[in-house]
Amino acid sequence: MRLLGTVRLPGVAASAPRARRFVRELLPQVDGEAMADIALCVDELVANACEHTASGTGGQVTVVVSATRDVLRITVLDQGGTLGKPCVRTDLCAEDGRGLLLVEALSTAWGCHPALNGTAVWAEFRMVPPLSGDAEIDGGRGPWRRG
Repeated sequence: MRLLGTVRLPGVAASAPRARRFVRELLPQVDGEAMADIALCVDELVANACEHTASGTGGQVTVVVSATRDVLRITVLDQGGTLGKPCVRTDLCAEDGRGLLLVEALSTAWGCHPALNGTAVWAEFRMVPPLSGDAEIDGGRGPWRRG
């Protein structure tokens, strides 16, 4: 994976739209439909970090964007908590808790792992057509599309 950009934001709800804007500005070559899916996932991951971890009690979240020729990865790092590993909730009657269900549906893969003093939650998106070389990741030959 090649690092494309990173931003550190306060662990507050207002950081979710700032994170979406950061990703949109970083990846202008991504087409509208694919970016809508990516932005929604960024929103959910940042909101979860702010709501369910120590990041939301005066801490910060970090958004990391990386890519290979045909995969875009968004990683959100939080500052830890006591709730355990993030999981998909399938209770459709619940008032909340379906954010990771959206991430699971819109991304090609997602997961989490311990990172520093917290957790890294990531989502990947397959982008087609694949770019022909790492040097083109930042300024490809046209819009990336959802795979």
